[in-house]
Amino acid sequence: SGSFSDSPEEATPIAAIFDTENLEKISIPEAVQRGIVDTITAQRLLEAQACTGGIICPTTGQRLSLQDAVAQGIIDHEMATRLKPSQKAFLGFEGIKGRKRMSAAEAVKEKWLPYEAGQRFLEFQFITGGLVDPEVHGRISTEEAIRKGLIDGRTSQRLQDIGNYAKILTCPKTKLKISYREAMNRSMVEDQTGLRLLEASSISSKGISSPYNVSSAPGSRSGSRSGSRSGSRSGSRRGSFDAGTNSSYSYSYTTVSSGSLGR
Repeated sequence: SGSFSDSPEEATPIAAIFDTENLEKISIPEAVQRGIVDTITAQRLLEAQACTGGIICPTTGQRLSLQDAVAQGIIDHEMATRLKPSQKAFLGFEGIKGRKRMSAAEAVKEKWLPYEAGQRFLEFQFITGGLVDPEVHGRISTEEAIRKGLIDGRTSQRLQDIGNYAKILTCPKTKLKISYREAMNRSMVEDQTGLRLLEASSISSKGISSPYNVSSAPGSRSGSRSGSRSGSRSGSRRGSFDAGTNSSYSYSYTTVSSGSLGR
């Protein structure tokens, strides 16, 4: 089967934004304020964090509840309210008194959660390491989810067909519609923290060369991407560039290869 959900390997969700013009890591809400990420994309990126373990602090990488994320000034109250269903997809939906906490898939079945939102949360969970079973407070494989009656075979098939994931985000760099899986593919991993960052710029950089002072390796999929391509399973790309100061910013690209996810 070879899908993420059947492997112990977890891929962290996109944690923050990398502003390619100012060459700095910023939080997702800060990127919205700067006008380089739209509000819908920001909400989707934060949903992916909330439904897989909590909002990620962009500086420490710590996972936080919505309440704590508001207290630390990472998100505001309005966004926290919009993110409540996605947090429940991780912690569990409380149904009738005395009943167990429901997963996102069960909440959709019980009409507690709209289908589109439920499917989105399941995709976020699947692509980052497996569906979350609130009963065991952990990830489970799709086979186990079927066995427990959380999802049916059709939902499992849909989740594994990662090439057909809905394009629910606007790429903050090219301004084209992309799926969350494609966003994970385009993200870069900060060497110091291991946090996954998505590049953003105020103008579409489609066809515009990268500002990074690193040459593209032959065989890399895009001329605007930099670093060398390794033959590792994750196809990670590493490099650093001088940000015009004494410090250089070190990062690596990690692509989620379709081979590792299975079809």
